[in-house]
Amino acid sequence: MKLLGWSWSLGRFGGVDIRFHFSTLFSLPIAWLLFHPVDLRGIVEAALWVAGVCLFILLHELGHAFAAQAVGVPVRSVVVWLLGGLTNMSYRPENPLRRLFIYSAGPLMNMLLAFLCVLAYAVVLLLHPAAQNIGVYLWLQTLDALFFSLAVVNLILVVFNLLPVYPLDGGNILHALTDWLFGRTNADRITLIVGVPILALLFGFALFTEDYILLVFCIPIAFSISTLNRAFFKTASLGLARLFNRAAYHFLSGDYERAAQMYTRDIDRSPRNVNLYVARAACRLAIGQTERAIADVERALKLNQSHMFAVEMRGELHLLRKEYEAALDRFAQAQALNPGWSVPYFDRASLLLESGEYQPALENFNKAVSLQSRMPFFYLVRSLAHFRLGDLEAAHADQDTAVGISPDDSLVMVDVNQALYEENLDWARDFYGRILERNPRHPLALQGLAEACLANQDFTSAEGLFTRAIEANPREARVYLGRGMARLELNEAEKAKADFERVSTTANKLHLKQQADDFLRKIPPL
Repeated sequence: MKLLGWSWSLGRFGGVDIRFHFSTLFSLPIAWLLFHPVDLRGIVEAALWVAGVCLFILLHELGHAFAAQAVGVPVRSVVVWLLGGLTNMSYRPENPLRRLFIYSAGPLMNMLLAFLCVLAYAVVLLLHPAAQNIGVYLWLQTLDALFFSLAVVNLILVVFNLLPVYPLDGGNILHALTDWLFGRTNADRITLIVGVPILALLFGFALFTEDYILLVFCIPIAFSISTLNRAFFKTASLGLARLFNRAAYHFLSGDYERAAQMYTRDIDRSPRNVNLYVARAACRLAIGQTERAIADVERALKLNQSHMFAVEMRGELHLLRKEYEAALDRFAQAQALNPGWSVPYFDRASLLLESGEYQPALENFNKAVSLQSRMPFFYLVRSLAHFRLGDLEAAHADQDTAVGISPDDSLVMVDVNQALYEENLDWARDFYGRILERNPRHPLALQGLAEACLANQDFTSAEGLFTRAIEANPREARVYLGRGMARLELNEAEKAKADFERVSTTANKLHLKQQADDFLRKIPPL
C-alpha cells in the first residue's frame, strides 16, 4: 500500500512491524509553533511532547493490533503518521463482536495512558517542595506542564476517536454493535445516518475556527464514510471522475465502449502507461470483448510483468477460457504481490465453484468477504456456494446482504459476469423469485431473471420476463436488447428488429447501440 511505501520500519514488537510515516516529521515544526521554545527547557519540552504524542498514537494502534491477534486476526504492521495511525490487519473479521473488541482496544489504551500521565503529573507536583534551587524547580514545572498537556492529548484522542463517525473507532464500534443487533445492511445505514451530521459539524467547526489540520483530516473521513452506502459512494466517485477523469466517469456510468475510446486516446498520448491498458482491458472485459481485453492485458504485462491488476485480470481471462491451471498461477502471483487483496481469493473461489468444489470455494469466499466486506458481488456469488451445499438460510442471507448493499450491482450484471447464470438457473429463480414474491413488478429483478433465462436458453421465459421488465421500466434500453435476442432465437424476426431499432435509436451507452446495430445487420430483409 502507498502509505507503507513512504514509511520506515523501526523493528518488530509482538510480531508486528512498527513503521513511522515520513509525515510524522512535520510534527516537529508544529511543536515549534505550539511551544515557541526560547531556551533548553522549551526545546526539551517540545521534543518530549512530540515523542509522547507519537508514542501514544503507536500504543493506541498496538492496542488494536494485540486485540486483533487475541481473536485470531494476523496483523502485519502498524503505521504512525501525522494525523493518526493505521493498523494493517490481514483481514477484517466478519464476526461483529470480534470487531467490537478490536476497535474498543485503542481508546481504552488512551484512557489508561491519560491516567498514567495524570499520575505522573501528581508525582512531579509532590516533588516541588523538595526542590533545593530555582533550576530544579523550573525543570519540575516544565515536567508538570508536559505531563498535563500529554494527559489532555490522550483525552482528546479518546474523545475524537470515540465520535460515532466511520472509520474512526467510534464509528467502527457503532457499526459492529448495530451489525450484531440488526445485520450488516442496517448497520451501514445506521452508521451513515449517525455519522454524516457529526462529520458536517466537524467540517463547520474546522472552518469556523480556521483549524486547517482538522479540515484536512475530515476529507479522508468523508471519503471513507461514503463507502457505507454504495449509491452515495458511486455518486461521489462519478462527480470526481467527471471533473478530473472523463474516461473513468464513463466507465463508472457503465458506458464501457465510450470509456474504452477515451482510454485509447490517452494511450496514443502515453503509450507506455500500464494503467491505461489495464483500464481499457477492464472496459472491454465488462462488455465481453475477451480477445481485445487479452491483447491489452498482455501489452500491460510486457511493460510491467508485476503489475498487480494486470496479473489478476490475466488470471480472470484464463478462467473465462476454462484454463484453470494458468488462472490459478496468475491468482497466486497477484496474491504474492499483495497478500491483503480480496480479489485473488474471490477469483480462486469462483474457479473452485465452477469446478464443483463448493466447500473450498466457500472458504475462499469467506476470506474475500473478510478482506472487503462491501462488495455485493462477493456475497451474491458466495450465496451460490451456500445454495449448492444445501444451506438455503445462509444463501438467502448473502443474497439479502448483496441487495442491501447495492440493488443495481446485485440484480443486474455486466456482460462478463452473466457467465454466473449458466447452469445455475435454479439458483437464479430462487434469488430473483424471493424479490419478485415481495414486488412482482421489480424492474431489476425481472431483468436479472430474464437474462438468467436467456443465458440458459430458456427463450420463452426470457421473452415474457423482458416484456414485464419493459412494462415496469420502459426507458431501460438493455431490456429491449435482451428481448430482441430472445425473440431472434424464437424466430420472431420482425419483433426482434423492432426491439433492436429501439435500442439503436434510444440507448445512451455506446456498446448497447453497437450490439443492437450488429444484430440488425444479421437480420435478413423481411
